[in-house]
Amino acid sequence: MSLDTRKPVEAKRMGDSLVAAFHRANPPLVWRFDLERNHSFTLALQGDEGEWELGLTSPKGDFHPVARFAVREDAEDAFVKIEKILAKSGRPWFKISIRGVLLVILLLILTFLVLVIGDFVAKFHGGASSLRSLSAATLPAPVPPPEIKPGVPLSADDYLKPPQ
Repeated sequence: MSLDTRKPVEAKRMGDSLVAAFHRANPPLVWRFDLERNHSFTLALQGDEGEWELGLTSPKGDFHPVARFAVREDAEDAFVKIEKILAKSGRPWFKISIRGVLLVILLLILTFLVLVIGDFVAKFHGGASSLRSLSAATLPAPVPPPEIKPGVPLSADDYLKPPQ
């Protein structure tokens, strides 16, 4: 089977790496690029008829070829596929952290609802059963507070002590 019958380029992002197989490059190669360590670069296509290079340009302007192609269309196809992978969300950790925050918020809301509903049910059931068990005959008569005379001091103990 000839290598030219397959797709010219297959590329995929795997975690913090870009992995590409250049089937029509000269020579055919598989390239792995660590995006976490190399976060500042430019993807570039250089060359002229018969000798096209896909590579990276550093912030200093140095060009580092990755793959060479004899046909411009193959080089452009490789450039477009790599460009699409790089243009996609480059921060999978951001998606994970957003999902984690949303999960924590959801759990907090559910916990709050369980506590509120549980408290309501406990009050409703507890209050209703205690109201049924008490009757007017068993309730003690309200005790009036001791008489307070203006200008006569009264200690808190005397005021708060239960009547006898």
